[in-house]
Formats: sequence, C-alpha cells, structure tokens
Amino acid sequence: RARLSSFTALTLKSSRSSAHKSIISMKQRIATFLLLSAAMANGDDSTIISYKNCDANSLPAENTSISTLNNGQFYKMCPGSHKHSNNDTFATLGQPKCGDGSNFAFYLTRPEQPQQGEQPQKVLIELSGGGACWDKGTCALQSFFLKMPPLDFVLGMSCSDVGKIAEVSEGWDILCARTVGETDFTEYNTIVIPYCTQDVHLGDAAEVLYDGTTIQHVGGHNTYRTLQWVFDNFEDPSHIVLTGCSAGATPLPVFYHMIKEHYKARGRNVKVNIISDSPVYLTPRNFLENHFQFWNHETVMKSIGFDYDTHQEDVQYASAVLDYVLDGSDDTDGIGLVSHNDDAISVMYYIAMGGDDDTKTSVQTQWWSEMNNSWSQTMNEHENFDVFIINGSGHCSSGLYFANQQPDFEKWVSNIVSSTSLIPVQQETVVMNTSVTMTAATDPTSAKTEAYESRPVESPVSPMNNTLLSSGSEIDTPSTATLKTSAGHTLVATFLCLQLCLLLG
Repeated sequence: RARLSSFTALTLKSSRSSAHKSIISMKQRIATFLLLSAAMANGDDSTIISYKNCDANSLPAENTSISTLNNGQFYKMCPGSHKHSNNDTFATLGQPKCGDGSNFAFYLTRPEQPQQGEQPQKVLIELSGGGACWDKGTCALQSFFLKMPPLDFVLGMSCSDVGKIAEVSEGWDILCARTVGETDFTEYNTIVIPYCTQDVHLGDAAEVLYDGTTIQHVGGHNTYRTLQWVFDNFEDPSHIVLTGCSAGATPLPVFYHMIKEHYKARGRNVKVNIISDSPVYLTPRNFLENHFQFWNHETVMKSIGFDYDTHQEDVQYASAVLDYVLDGSDDTDGIGLVSHNDDAISVMYYIAMGGDDDTKTSVQTQWWSEMNNSWSQTMNEHENFDVFIINGSGHCSSGLYFANQQPDFEKWVSNIVSSTSLIPVQQETVVMNTSVTMTAATDPTSAKTEAYESRPVESPVSPMNNTLLSSGSEIDTPSTATLKTSAGHTLVATFLCLQLCLLLG
C-alpha cells in the first residue's frame, strides 16, 4: 500500500477501487436523519431563545437574516440560548458559551461584490484552533483560550481590508481575500467560528468540575448553533468549503457529515469540501480511558449515526470517525488533510495525552509512524481522500498560511476545493532515497512525475516548559527542516491572529 514519508510538498492519493467503498444503506440514512431531527431540533415553537448572554456589539443570530446585512463587512453574531418552554430546561446543544462561562459569538461577512439575481450562493466556514484541556492543570495552562479571542477589530472591515493587513504581517492569512487555483474565495460568504471551549469544537459537557475549577466544554453547542444559522440562511448553496487549523481542523469530518445529511434530507445535493490543516489526529489510550469522557462528544457523534459506544476507547478512534464519514461521503467531494512531518505541537499533545509509551522508539518517530499507518490505510480505502505533507517543522495558522508557502500546494488544493467534480489525477509510484515507496500525484497532462528531494524525520521534540501553548517564544526542534515559525503564530492558530499576537507581546 502507499506509505507516507518525509518529503517536500509531495501529494499523495489513494489507488483503491471504488467497489471497496462501503455503501451506506437507506436504513442507516433514515436512522441518522431521525437522530439528527430528534436530538438537534432547532427553531421550533417549543423552545424559547434568550440573548442575555450576548455582547452588546453582536447581533442576535436567530433573528438576523443575511439578506439584511451589507456586503463586504464583518459582523459579530451571537446564537442565543435555547430552552424548552414546557419545563425550562435547555434544548439539546442549546447553551452556546465559552469555556469560562463568558459569551460566545461567530463572525461573518458577505462577499464584497453583491451576487446578482439567482447566482448560486457559496459558503466558506473556518474553525479556529487553540489547543485542548482535560483536567485542572491543562485547563489552567490554557485559561487564555477559554474565552473569546480578541477578533472584534475586524468588525466593519472587509476581507480585502483584512487581507491587506495580512500581506504586511507574518504568520497568518485570510482566505476570503484570496483566490486559490480556480476557486475565488472573494465570492464566498465567510463564517468564522472562534474556539474557546478546549474540546475540539465537539463538547456537550456544561459545568465540568476539575478539582474546584468549573469549565464549560460546550464547543458542540457553539458550532451546532452556528451551523443552524447557516442552514436557515443558505437553503440551497452551490458549494461549501470547510477549513480549520489544529483543534479547528480535527472536527471537520463530523461537521461535513452533519452538513451533507442536512441538505440531503431536504432533497438538495450540495458539494462540500474539506481542507483540514494539522488536525490533532491521534488519540492515545491513556487519554481515551481517563479524560476523553469529560468533553462528552457522545451527543454530537451519536447524532450523526456514529457508533460512539464501540469506538470511544479505541486508539483508532480518529480513523474510525474519518472512515465512517468517508463511507457516507460523495465521491466528488474532495476531502484533504495537510500536515508537517515534524510537528512540535502535535507531538507535544501526543505526549501530554500519554502517547509516548514505546520506550524503544523516539516519540517523534512513534508519532509519525502512527500517522503514517492511519493515513495510508485511509487513502487506500477512499479515493476522495488526499494528504499533502510538508517536509519540515511546523504547525498551522489561519487561512492555510504555511501550506500556501509550499511548492505545488495550490495545485493540490485547487483539486480539493474545486466547485465541480474532482479532476482525475494520474499517479506514479516513486521510490525516494529513504527507501520508502510513495504515491505521487502528477499533472494530468504529464506522463512522468518529478520526485522531490526526500529528507528524514529526525529526533523527537521535547514539550515546552510548563505550558501546552507558549506565546512569544520560538519553537526550536532538531529537524532538518528549513521552515521555522514563531510560536505566537503557530500556536495561537486562530482566525486573524495579528491582534492576538500583538496583545500577547
């Protein structure tokens, strides 16, 4: 089977036959829809919506139609709290808020150029990253990320305004000001979902008590209520692109499935693509057995029909989720994943979660080997899943900033996010100087692949002193990579992190 290895911006593609792909039965689709309808009902007459936990400069999401908003201007939208009218209890996923109990909101902007007549509506959704926590110690270290990131400076600005700031800054970007290949993201309605719950956007655990410290792991509430606004305001979009960095990249397959099933249940075939940048992919046994339950992903995962009970303590949990989503995906929906082969942040979380259990192997090698095996198997089984590996040390930032610096990334990502069907890519197996066989994507018009120089992944990265996310310092790793990035950029990993970096000094 195709294997991943360290190399510079080399694309990988599966070669399995379409017959190998599992077929989701009609019975399972009906069951999934019923689960979604029952567990996640929204906007009906039985719920009362309150906006008392909204900032004064935000708009009430459920009461604000996109048609009333100006083009080319960022707005702050606050989804309300939903309570049942008959017993005064909160509706499922009905308590959007941040991890410290403060107010949550999402940001959105319409395209700067008004869409004419019946022009199809396009949507770009970006989920911010920023770590994770699962006990008193980790949540204390992550306390800054348990509140809304300071993004209000974008209010009233256009994507092009913010894009100009990004051009003269370092370490971040904004996709809605860019064209990637043939996809012009300036034509897309852009929704940014901030991250402030430390549960990779999927939690349904209000009032979690960690030795006297109360944390609201309700990321699933925040994202679901944001998606409900999307569903209400885009009844028949032509194209939706999901992207995110780190903790914002991790849940994208789950929300892909949720979005696809929502529109399919209404008879609409909406093309949805994913660009997942540096997801926290591995789930060590120690974390699954001792900490994972505190986030309570069960509500969201069961709502999409995933067999959570079987897999919740499976070290292949992330692969099981991805495989389940890909089994039910459309073959023409490109689902892409981006990663460095030497990622200090991912390795640090791997260690913190108890993943360094092989004393005979370096942690970096162990981490990469597990990623290698999982992704290779997934690519062999699903032809619409693709991986882009950057040879070097690094993590991610908003707007695919670091990936966009790599040769051939634009060509790769253009195929993933194309608003039409996936373009067939010829493949050729090449053997690099590390003696590892890899599959390289080639130009459809070319019969040969130019192999990029392969360099080995070296020794493991030590965790940073006393913190999971350290700001204002540089991560130095013993890698052969030429790419080194400021931790103030690579670790914050939130949309438009310029102001946040400035605030942190």
